[in-house]
Amino acid sequence: MGGGRRRAVITALVTIGIVAGATTAAAPASAAPAAGSTSDAAGIESLQRQLNALGCNAGAIDGKLGPNTIQAVRWFQTAAGIAVDGVVGVDTTGRLAQAAATGTPNCRSVAAPPPATAPAANSAQAACTEAQIKTGAQASLLKNETMAKSGPFQCASGLAYNRPTITSGGKSRAVILLLQWNGTVWKSVDRNLYCEAGIVPKVIYARTCLTGNTDPKTNPGTSDAAAVQTMQRQLNALGCNAGNIDGKLGPRTTAAIRWFQTAAKVTVDGVVGSQTGSALTAASTNGSPNCTQVPQPAPSSSGGSSGGSSGGSSTPGGSTTTGAPCTQTSVLAAAQSNLNAGERIVLSGSFVCGGNWVWNGPTIADSGGTQTPVNLLMRWNGTAWQVVDRAAYCESGGIPNAVYQKACQVS
Repeated sequence: MGGGRRRAVITALVTIGIVAGATTAAAPASAAPAAGSTSDAAGIESLQRQLNALGCNAGAIDGKLGPNTIQAVRWFQTAAGIAVDGVVGVDTTGRLAQAAATGTPNCRSVAAPPPATAPAANSAQAACTEAQIKTGAQASLLKNETMAKSGPFQCASGLAYNRPTITSGGKSRAVILLLQWNGTVWKSVDRNLYCEAGIVPKVIYARTCLTGNTDPKTNPGTSDAAAVQTMQRQLNALGCNAGNIDGKLGPRTTAAIRWFQTAAKVTVDGVVGSQTGSALTAASTNGSPNCTQVPQPAPSSSGGSSGGSSGGSSTPGGSTTTGAPCTQTSVLAAAQSNLNAGERIVLSGSFVCGGNWVWNGPTIADSGGTQTPVNLLMRWNGTAWQVVDRAAYCESGGIPNAVYQKACQVS
């Protein structure tokens, strides 16, 4: 985000309503600070919003993976009939993505479970063995994946780093895992969420959140592109050929996304929005739909579906230099299409346009009537604005500075 790039960005700021930014918690002294190494806790905020939409009472959408959010996760796990441990792993992530889209299962159908009890002191360290870590890694394998090598590992304060080698589609690749001890077993967790939370001990944080194949010059302020790496792993497991798990949202990964969208019978635009994201998460755990079922689509000819842009809009209510409409109507339509089950927009909010990107800060009401400002990042797909996975795209680079500051660095 150099000075030359900032000068090149022309933006339009249209104030429609009051917008409140999210906040993040300061990290404990024993943990690496979250500030400066994440995409504004985008993953945690999305998790909290999903839980609230389902009546699980995660509280404020504040980007903090605290007691209220963990208890809300446990409540959802109870409703979903899966292990109730408050750990956001592969099973919980997949079920939650589907539930947020359909409205079921939800927490209104079951009583909240009692608060969790902490694992016995030193039990995690006692379980820090290759066999135990390998068991946890094996349990996190996606459909069509096998483990070729268990890989190095390290444990500290109930969390563990592991770098196994997995095989899918006939190719073996090393992956980075972050595991949490739940009192009984190690469970692989959503690395993007936990790296954002400021709760990972420094020795583990350095290996799971700050080391990878991303270029710090083009991907500043990220937690090792965890969201993009997860997406690439899911696509490879489904035979979509995203290539190396390198955390780069480049042409090959975009082509793999379009291939999956063809298989899933959703809009084929190479943009990972809520519809594609939830379908991909679900498919990676059950194996279908997958890219072996359909031919790969022809390369995209739309400028809105590949690459970033540093251009902007010169007039509020007009169009950006890429031709994307910078209007309240078009932005509101995208925000409406992104609502979880039971949500509604009560204030359309401010928005900032830049090239093929928009930030929007609407206020939503969940099924219980609680109103909360949310932080949305949208991308023009050649036809309409689409709300995208903010964590993945904030990590990937290519977002104009004025939009990036609002969508990715507001806390």
